[in-house]
Amino acid sequence: MSNSDFKEIQIVAFAVPYPANYGGVIDVYYRLKTFFEMNVKVHLHAFVYDDHQPSAELERLCASVQYYKRENTYKYLQNWPYILSSRYNKLLINSVLKIGKPVLLEGLHTCFLIEDLKAHQLPFVIRMHNIEWKYYSFLAELEPSFVKKKYFLEEARRLKKFEQNISSSKIIAISDKDAAYLKELYPSSSIQTVMPFHDFDVLNIVEGIGDYAIFHGNLAINENEKAAIDLVEKVFLNIDYPLIVAGKNPTKRVAQAANAFVHKTLEANPTEKSMTSLMKHAHIHILPNRQPTGMKIKWVNALYTARFIIVHPEIFPNTIEEAGIYTFSSFQEIQQLILRLKDISFTQSILEKRKALILERYNNTQNANKILSWL
Repeated sequence: MSNSDFKEIQIVAFAVPYPANYGGVIDVYYRLKTFFEMNVKVHLHAFVYDDHQPSAELERLCASVQYYKRENTYKYLQNWPYILSSRYNKLLINSVLKIGKPVLLEGLHTCFLIEDLKAHQLPFVIRMHNIEWKYYSFLAELEPSFVKKKYFLEEARRLKKFEQNISSSKIIAISDKDAAYLKELYPSSSIQTVMPFHDFDVLNIVEGIGDYAIFHGNLAINENEKAAIDLVEKVFLNIDYPLIVAGKNPTKRVAQAANAFVHKTLEANPTEKSMTSLMKHAHIHILPNRQPTGMKIKWVNALYTARFIIVHPEIFPNTIEEAGIYTFSSFQEIQQLILRLKDISFTQSILEKRKALILERYNNTQNANKILSWL
């Protein structure tokens, strides 16, 4: 038996973490799955909205699951951020206190519980998925709509103010960059980094040379829309090498950019099987997004599935050529890297170096034990 057998904890999630179809809920769902496999009893509290509704899958993994609605409460009028005010729920607070087991708070979204947990001396750890105020400022920077931009800026202001409530807490950052920010701002807090949880057990990388480069993501999100258009217009229109842009709900602007490219570029709403195949046969995965905070789940995805990776240094700071990972500082440098890598074979030696990097920091069971040791 592992040292985690028969442990019992609570998790307060910002959303029902199933289906696991975007970054934050992927991290939460595979954390739950790992705890289940380690015989840890989890009492899950989660918010329903959109397609994230009560789930038999979660009820299979957890000792108990309680669902709550998001509501626009009076807390917003008291200058709370919307992502917190809409989740503030007295029934949830009372339920957490009644169960009385240590608590993992998923995201700043659920940190309205902090004062009650402290008052009842209930151990808790905060999983920070982002530096939320920085993320909302970034969204505002990219947003063309004046109304939405104003909302993002106001939410960023409120989140920055509310963030002070996490001081003197145990905090698990999702990236080293976020951890450094939190350590500098909240020196009285205990802070460590735990990389995102994921659904990969083994590397699924094919040796040899692929046929194209790929960029994938939710193409309805403004940062992914901009990244896709920039790749086509500022990189691939100037070199003779195929790019596939794949993902959900591409905007009209993405489609127009893709249609201007001589190579077939756009794969709209591919099935999971089709996306897996596209990623497997690509020679180069490009992650050009400027990510000021948090961690891109597709970065973890690329580590396990991609031959060569070209990544923005704000997602991963260092080029590690022996593991097939390259950072860039300009679109011209992306071009140069593509032309350099397109005829280079991905070998067993590179695969072994990638595997060593992954085992060091991206092991789900190892990371789950880190969290349990704090709780």
